[in-house]
Amino acid sequence: MKNGSKFKRSLLTQGLLLIAIGAVFLLDQLRVIDFHETLRHYWPMMLVLFGVADLFQRRSAWRGLWMIAVGVWLQATVLHVFGLTFRNSWPLLLIVLGAGMTLRAFIDTVLAEPKEERRER
Repeated sequence: MKNGSKFKRSLLTQGLLLIAIGAVFLLDQLRVIDFHETLRHYWPMMLVLFGVADLFQRRSAWRGLWMIAVGVWLQATVLHVFGLTFRNSWPLLLIVLGAGMTLRAFIDTVLAEPKEERRER
């Protein structure tokens, strides 16, 4: 690698994850292995995996949290956890997204305060 180039671990992780997901889909289509039922029920976990990969990048940690939240919501609706469906659970997604936005605004405000102001408290 050249001195000026940076090794992007998140990009590598996401690329390898896409290769693995593609290989699973290909093997399922070729009927080498039968992942159809598993994929049908657990496809939202791909969003969760991408979200977890984003958590390790400081710049995209919030994006990772959003992807995890949406993936968990989708997984709960696909599996009908607590009787949740797309039709009856979309307000829950709005609540979670709103709470995340509020939390982010609060954390960004606290972190943006000068250190001297925080020490005085």
